[in-house]
Amino acid sequence: MNLALSNPSKPEYQNLMKTLSKFRYLTGLIALAFILLANPTNATDRKSSSRDRKASSGEDKKVQDYKRRIADINQRVAAAQKALGQAAADYKAQVARKEKELKGLSDQYREKAASTKKVVGELREDQAELGEALEKYQKALQVKQVSDAKRASDAKRAAAAKQAAEANRKRDEAGKKAAEDAKKKGDARRKPQPKKTNTKKRTTTTSDHQKRVAAARAKQEHDARTKKQSADQAKRDHDTRSKAQRDAIKKKAEKSRRAHLKRFDTNRDGKITKEESRAALAAEAKRRDAARKKSSDTRKKPNEDARRKPASKKSTKPAPTKQPPKKVSLDSLRANYVRAQKSDDSAKRLLAKAKRAYDEARGNRKTYKVDLERLEKNYERTKKNAYTAGRVLVTAKRAYEYARQKQRR
Repeated sequence: MNLALSNPSKPEYQNLMKTLSKFRYLTGLIALAFILLANPTNATDRKSSSRDRKASSGEDKKVQDYKRRIADINQRVAAAQKALGQAAADYKAQVARKEKELKGLSDQYREKAASTKKVVGELREDQAELGEALEKYQKALQVKQVSDAKRASDAKRAAAAKQAAEANRKRDEAGKKAAEDAKKKGDARRKPQPKKTNTKKRTTTTSDHQKRVAAARAKQEHDARTKKQSADQAKRDHDTRSKAQRDAIKKKAEKSRRAHLKRFDTNRDGKITKEESRAALAAEAKRRDAARKKSSDTRKKPNEDARRKPASKKSTKPAPTKQPPKKVSLDSLRANYVRAQKSDDSAKRLLAKAKRAYDEARGNRKTYKVDLERLEKNYERTKKNAYTAGRVLVTAKRAYEYARQKQRR
């Protein structure tokens, strides 16, 4: 019945109302039939009783016995009719009570549905805000990635152009040297010299030119080999670094997954349910509260011991001189009070929003551990800020009211 009453628009609710209507109609018909049957029976009883009084003297015992049985049956029928009337009255009272309960349940369902719709609306608004923030962050990240890729491409292109310019410069220098050597060789051939000296010098010049050309070619080949080796080494380093980064990311993800399972998988079946997550978070909160309480007690104990310990020696320090309090205007105190109220309201709103996001993340199984920890830290931080804002508000209000009372005196 509770399932049928949870939503009046369901077919179960309509079938229940139809069944109640049919039951009421049949009960009314049965009561009417018993009333109609009761009247002729009573009339027969009155007639039979009068006849019994008239012919009581001339009847035998068997007839009297039959009549007595008939009278007994009439009394039992009357009692049954009376019980039926009482049952009908009880039924009507119970039907009225059930209808009242049904109306109360309907009102309760409407109130619950309204509050649920309100909560769903607020959650949708938060979801829209988070979606906008995510979209903005993704766009900024995409722009940053494009700019980084463009910067890396420009740097790579500049390095390639620099290497090409260096190779061209070296090639031009080698060509210039070869041209100069060839020119010197031609000049030496055209210059008239003695045979012995000419032959010796020509041979020396030719061998020097060949050596320079060979050295230039060897240098170009060495530069080309060095450039190729450096490119291959850079490629191997990039592949190795990429593979190492991928392996590091995989290890980090696996470590995070194991830590998440160790934290929330209490029965060690490799799956995390909502009940396990809630139980683990509740146990952690309980441990944090106990640690916080223990730390608070530890901090309070030295202060209490210092207060209880009697002073054994008189202090030799001079007593500090009391400075006259600064006069603060009532307007500045009122401004401080209003500002503290605004800060307290803002802190409460942020606290409610952070708590709602943290509770929603705790109930979502797809939430990552990093996001859950970040939301938890944000919730704790907003809680502390709200507490601080509340203390500031109380202090500002107390100072403002005291200044007002003092001004009235």
